[in-house]
Amino acid sequence: MKIQVGFIGSGWRAHGYMRVIREFSHRMEVAGILVHSTQSREKMEQEYPGRVYTDLDRFLQRPYTFVAVMVPGSQALSYNAALMSRGIPVLSETPPGMGVRELNECFALKQKYNARIQVTEQCHQRPYYQAVLSLIRKGQLGKIWCVHMGILHDYHAMSIIRHALGIGFENCRIDARSYKIPVHYHCGREGMHPERPDNLVKDTRKRAEIVFGTGQMAFYDFSDEQYFNYFRKKHLFIQGETGEIADLDVAYLGEDDLPVTGKIERDALGEYENLEGCGLRSLKMNGQILYRNPYINEDVRLSDDEIAMARILDGMADYVQGKGEIYPLREALQDTYLHLMLDESIRTGRPVETSTQSWV
Repeated sequence: MKIQVGFIGSGWRAHGYMRVIREFSHRMEVAGILVHSTQSREKMEQEYPGRVYTDLDRFLQRPYTFVAVMVPGSQALSYNAALMSRGIPVLSETPPGMGVRELNECFALKQKYNARIQVTEQCHQRPYYQAVLSLIRKGQLGKIWCVHMGILHDYHAMSIIRHALGIGFENCRIDARSYKIPVHYHCGREGMHPERPDNLVKDTRKRAEIVFGTGQMAFYDFSDEQYFNYFRKKHLFIQGETGEIADLDVAYLGEDDLPVTGKIERDALGEYENLEGCGLRSLKMNGQILYRNPYINEDVRLSDDEIAMARILDGMADYVQGKGEIYPLREALQDTYLHLMLDESIRTGRPVETSTQSWV
């Protein structure tokens, strides 16, 4: 039986997940879409006739394996609450709430209704991060003490920081600042626009020092333009007791007490004379496979982010069937809370000490 996914919202993120579901049409289906306006309904009806609604009650009359709530953070809690109260499994967009009060309220609702809810935090499921975390789990870098995060923003960054450090819900001290730096804006979600030769914007750059009670630390350094700007590079440095990762470069102490160096490399299809179509087969280093694309044999070809989306969709379906969680609500709440505290430090100009919240 196909996985039946309902969508609340039809924005950029929702379209990304719908595109992935179309690739797996043999086992997944967009079963219904709730939109906010007649105009949005008419647009979505062209692709999903008979499955688009503007009324929540009518939308919920259809059977769903789970419903993906993909609306702005300011609207997420109200929709999540409506679904949880009806016993409908929820896959909530990031963040699951705005402000610390809403995060605690979201967890209280989960407890009240014994709800099945997870969050669409897919970054840790992207192939690169899976390869990095594989190296960490193998113990080749030793205990991880420091992460320099310049590759993701806000709660996405906090998720990878905690995964890499092996941090659970420990409290920390955050000292953050924000800066405005001019940069040429030449690419965005809409793609490249080279016809704008002189389009300078003030780019917001956030920098933070995060020190956990364990003594482990992270340095956050990211600007809004880094995702799409072709000359604002992204970086990730992870330092352990016996090795480190610097973007794609890896160095660690080998079994013979001599250094081992290598590079995380893509085993990709469709390059040079390969005729198997475009796609990622694996990531490896020195012949050692760190990550295998779980969908390479399903006759689909996905980008790294789409692979991660597919993992979240499959993980949510498994969760509904009682097979465990892929990104639990508690993890999402903690990552969002740390991001909010980073912004609080920027707002006040002072370091912030985090405190234990209800989901801990």
